[in-house]
Amino acid sequence: MADASSQTVSEVDVVVLGGGISGVSMAYHLKTKCPDKTFAVLEGRGEIGGTWSLFQYPGIRSDSDMHTFGFGWKPWNKTSVISPGADIMAYLKEAVVEHELDQYIHMGKHVATAAFDSTTNKWTLTTRDGMQYVCRWLHMATGYYRYDEGYTPEWDGVEQFKGEIVHPQKWTDDIAYQGKKVVIIGSGATAVTLVPSLVEGGAEHVTMLQRSPGYYFSLPGKGDIIDHAITKILPERLSHWVVRMKYIVFQQAQFMFAKTLPKVNLNEVALPSCKLLTDHTRLAGRCVQVTKWIFAAQTKLLTPRGFDIATHFTPKYNVWDERVCVVPDADFFRCLGTEKATDAKETRKRAEVVTDHIDKFTEAGIMLKSGHELEADLIVTATGLNLLNNFPCNAMGITVDGVPYDAPQAMVHRGVMISDVPCMSFTVGYANGMHACHLRTSLASSILLLPPPPPSLSQIG
Repeated sequence: MADASSQTVSEVDVVVLGGGISGVSMAYHLKTKCPDKTFAVLEGRGEIGGTWSLFQYPGIRSDSDMHTFGFGWKPWNKTSVISPGADIMAYLKEAVVEHELDQYIHMGKHVATAAFDSTTNKWTLTTRDGMQYVCRWLHMATGYYRYDEGYTPEWDGVEQFKGEIVHPQKWTDDIAYQGKKVVIIGSGATAVTLVPSLVEGGAEHVTMLQRSPGYYFSLPGKGDIIDHAITKILPERLSHWVVRMKYIVFQQAQFMFAKTLPKVNLNEVALPSCKLLTDHTRLAGRCVQVTKWIFAAQTKLLTPRGFDIATHFTPKYNVWDERVCVVPDADFFRCLGTEKATDAKETRKRAEVVTDHIDKFTEAGIMLKSGHELEADLIVTATGLNLLNNFPCNAMGITVDGVPYDAPQAMVHRGVMISDVPCMSFTVGYANGMHACHLRTSLASSILLLPPPPPSLSQIG
């Protein structure tokens, strides 16, 4: 990677903040679409990769297929579709080397302030180590959450617990869970990833403690029969495009069926006479019911016989009101079965789901409001992330002609630009499809192809 430590001021056309997936993608688009533009990617940490470099908990993996999560310009050629974090890191590093993007990436450059001057139409960025970068355009690819700490609620009695408490964002290799009773607080993608990983890694017992159920859907971890057929028949780049489009269409179709179609007022749309189509309420209800039925049917098929699906896997909200968690090869559901104990006579659960609320922490574990106590040697708080303050700037101070940027007063345009903050764009992660993030990155780079902004009134005067 480039070393800018010997310079005090560096002027380029574009500065990209962040060396994760969005930052690397932006670098590629700038290099290929805007070859006449100079740019630099500033990464605050010592390694590219963003989330995939930061998180080190057992089993960390993608929560969507890699054909859409990966770059359109760099085919994902591994067999895994839901891929381990190590493979994603290797993929990112390979993409950087293949396209010679490393020359543009500056490590350890944490930007403290960014000031825009409308008299020159330029940004001046100052890093914590005293370097300054001047640019015509600033692109934020720093994500949406804080890297220094995850979100942990306040609970009574935490100090009484005699075991270890860790947030997945702070997981290190020296955390021992083998032979221990582990309670994971949370039911999102991180928790669903940790349960089978800790069971397979040798934990004595793993409990996922949730306040309320969520939706989970199992997909083949190494792709389905259609993926394999396309890959064998078509050339690599063409097969990559076809498979990628297949996943995009599938994602959008099921999202539209669950969320968009029920909201369409068919009474205002010119359609052939049909009672089902013109009865919007009836159609909306059927879409929601069918989607719920599909999820419930798969869950019933994959969970052990007699499992209490109504309590643990029947959410009170509709599909895609919140994000759906992907379960590769049903590994999470399989852990909820039983196995023989060491004496080969008794059976015990490898993992379980408990739906309840925390009353307080005790010396031995967690006391629930139902009165039941969960014993634990290790408690993992998979309770989410801390969102950036003053999005998308976090602790970085941004000013426009000396006026500080205030996120609550700003409007977002097309998911890429912010009102009253000129010559700046941003990209963040996804809600229902990573391809949308890549499209916004491509759009942001295309903005640089537009003519330069006109001089300000102060310059004209």
